[in-house]
Amino acid sequence: MKAVILAGGKGTRLRPFTHIVPKPLLPFKERPILEHVILYLKNYGITDILITISHLGYQIKNYFGDGRDLGVKIEYFEEKEPLGTAGCLLPFKDKLNSTFLVMGGDNITALKLDEFMKFHREKKGIATIAIFEFEEKTKWGIYELNHDHSVSRFLEKPIFRHNAGTMIFCLEPEIFKYIPASHDVVNITDHLIPKILQSGEKLYGFKFSDFWLDIGSMDDYTRILNSDGR
Repeated sequence: MKAVILAGGKGTRLRPFTHIVPKPLLPFKERPILEHVILYLKNYGITDILITISHLGYQIKNYFGDGRDLGVKIEYFEEKEPLGTAGCLLPFKDKLNSTFLVMGGDNITALKLDEFMKFHREKKGIATIAIFEFEEKTKWGIYELNHDHSVSRFLEKPIFRHNAGTMIFCLEPEIFKYIPASHDVVNITDHLIPKILQSGEKLYGFKFSDFWLDIGSMDDYTRILNSDGR
């Protein structure tokens, strides 16, 4: 199986660090974040890796090269302009002719990837998303009203639970029929998933409770630095 790692973001919420270093190369436990992602994939036998790069992408290429030092094979595609998390897959279309993974280059996780891939194969859907439970406590008390505006129920700052998506996907090559061959920004979540749901094709979510963190902000980065990443 091949894996595509998305490493082309600008990391604007991690400035000023990302003015001089691309987000996937920020350090965690004496290695760049992206190196943890690559070694995580390698641990599950995935050594054929395609990486999309853009902002300061030459630093990523210079650091990892062809991947042989890590025991993997790496190929790159450099986005001259933003293509989105789905659009950037098009240059790899001919190489992605069987089930493949897509993963954010800033995702640190202990997700059991073998179970995730087994689930995807058994369900036989076009795509599977790794899903975690997200808890959200409201800042205010919640009132429910009757038709005459009398209060029927009151909840003091309740906690709501949601199934939230990670940037970890298991996809079939048929996904490319939903990606237009254009230079527009096309994202997996914003564009592909709504199209798939409208089409009636099967899309699945794999719920897991293992450690996962998308390092999208300074608070996220501080959390991962203060954790063991498990």
